[in-house]
Amino acid sequence: MRLLMMMLAMCSLSACQSFVVKDLDLIRPDNLTGYKTKAVFDQEKLQTIVPKAQLKEEQIGVVQDGSDTVTIRGVRVTVPEGKTTVLYFGGNLTHVDENAPLLAKLAGTCPAHFATFDYRGYGRTNGQPDALLLKADALRVYDYVRAQTPGKLLVYGYSLGGFMAGHIAANRPIDGLVLEGSGTTPADVVDAQIPWYFKPFVDVTISENLKTIDNLSATRDYPGKVLVITGGKDTTMPAHLGKKLYENLRSQEKSYVFVENGSHSNLTNDAKVKSEYCALLNRLN
Repeated sequence: MRLLMMMLAMCSLSACQSFVVKDLDLIRPDNLTGYKTKAVFDQEKLQTIVPKAQLKEEQIGVVQDGSDTVTIRGVRVTVPEGKTTVLYFGGNLTHVDENAPLLAKLAGTCPAHFATFDYRGYGRTNGQPDALLLKADALRVYDYVRAQTPGKLLVYGYSLGGFMAGHIAANRPIDGLVLEGSGTTPADVVDAQIPWYFKPFVDVTISENLKTIDNLSATRDYPGKVLVITGGKDTTMPAHLGKKLYENLRSQEKSYVFVENGSHSNLTNDAKVKSEYCALLNRLN
C-alpha cells in the first residue's frame, strides 16, 4: 500500500484527479521489491520448532503457451500428532521462508500438517504474476495438495492470500476456511487507503483483472467452517473489511475474532486467535 500512498502524494502535487490501480500495484513480486531470501526454511530449522516433524520440498510445473515453464515451489510439513492439513496462502510481501516458521509455531500449539507455496515471482517460484494467473495457480496448488492429502484440508488465507483462499472456496469443496487480515474486493482495499480529504478529488479505476476478485461473492455461499480474523490497528486491511466479510457469510459455522491491538502482521500471536484456530482444527479432526 506504500505505492498507493506515493501515487496519492504525486496526485496532490500535480493536481491530477484520477489514476488506475493495476495488478502490480497490489501484487508485489521480488523483481519490484528487491526481496532476497535471508534464511531458507529447511528440515533442520523445522525441528528446532517442532521436533520430529518432517519437511518435504514440493513443486508444481505449469506449462504456458509461448513462455517458459513456471515451477511453483513450496514445502509440505507433517507433524506427529497432526490430522488435518492446512494449505496456507500468504500476503503480497511474504514468502515460504517466512510463512513456514509461523505455521510451524502454530502447529506446535495446535498440531496440524501444513503446506505453503510461493506465488509466481516470489521467493522459490519463477515467473511474473498477475491477478488472473494467481487465481489459476491457487486452484492448481489446491488440487495438487488435495490429491496428496488423505484427511481434511483447511485453506488458510492471509492478506492477499485471503483472496486466493476465497477463490478456492468458491470453486472447490474445501473442508474449512480461515481468512486473516483479508479484504472484500481490491476496490474496497484501495478505498480504505485513501484519506477522507482526498476522496472528493480522486477518481480511482481498478484494472479489469483486479475487478475479477470479489471475496464477498466468492465466500458468501460457502457452507462450511470459517474463521475470520481482524486487527484494530491493521492499516493495510482495516478491520471493517474483515467484519464485512464475516457478516456477508451465510455459513452457520462461522467465527469472528477481533484483536483490538492487532496489526496486520501480529494477529496469530493473540491468545484468542490461537484458541479459535485450535477449536476450528479440533472440529475438523
